[in-house]
Amino acid sequence: MKYIDTHAHLNLSQFDTDRAEVFAACAANEVGVINIGTRKETSELAVALANQHDNTWAMVGVHPCSVVDVDPDDHGAKESEPMFDYDYYKVLAEDPKTVGIGECGFDYCHNNEDTFELQREVFLDQIELANEVGKPLMLHLRNDPKGGSRCAYNDALDILKTESKVAGNAHFYAGTIDQARAFFDIGYTISFTGVVTFKASKPGIQEYLDVVRYAPLDMIHAETDCPYVAPVPHRGKRCEPWMVQEVYKSIALIKGKDEELVREMLLENARKLYNV
Repeated sequence: MKYIDTHAHLNLSQFDTDRAEVFAACAANEVGVINIGTRKETSELAVALANQHDNTWAMVGVHPCSVVDVDPDDHGAKESEPMFDYDYYKVLAEDPKTVGIGECGFDYCHNNEDTFELQREVFLDQIELANEVGKPLMLHLRNDPKGGSRCAYNDALDILKTESKVAGNAHFYAGTIDQARAFFDIGYTISFTGVVTFKASKPGIQEYLDVVRYAPLDMIHAETDCPYVAPVPHRGKRCEPWMVQEVYKSIALIKGKDEELVREMLLENARKLYNV
């Protein structure tokens, strides 16, 4: 394994027709995969896939969109999970190929801010499970792009500081440098997607790249969040885990570091946090 995609969704319905071929492409490119659960069905499938394929692992949990409603990005979702089935997820969490809990957290893009208490309750349940099984948390944090009174990053940080006994990662990081520093202070890492391959002239990208430059190399990860956000030069195509190589390359370029050094460091970061 030369690379690892630390946040993928080969367990979603978008891969139902050619999942085996995608796994073969990952193997050919020496890319490991951590598939992330979003609800019961996708968590169960993530664990099954992890046990069927080499260099593949799982995380299990409830996406904050699935807490309130059917996740609009999850084409196979049929109903929401407003209550966290602790015993169900504990069985999956104890599987040796399960390396974390999530993705969980707060989403104010698809969910109204008045659902905060409901999202908080399910988030706390998943933190409790992570604490019990001793495995890290995978955080989904998304703000309302139109603005709002709540901040998903600050809401999560406030809770993690008092409730979490494990490490974790803020996936698809889109927060500020100050918020990134706050995560680092409590031992949490952040991860970057194919957005790092976009042109800096696009709105908001320069600020994003500033976070990449700031973040210590030993506190970051590379991911695809496939099937979404395909990196350059694969824009317009369905994103697949083997494309994470482009994220590694861009991180090295942005930080002005040797590409092989970055590859080795990011792989070691994943091994350290997720025990893969």
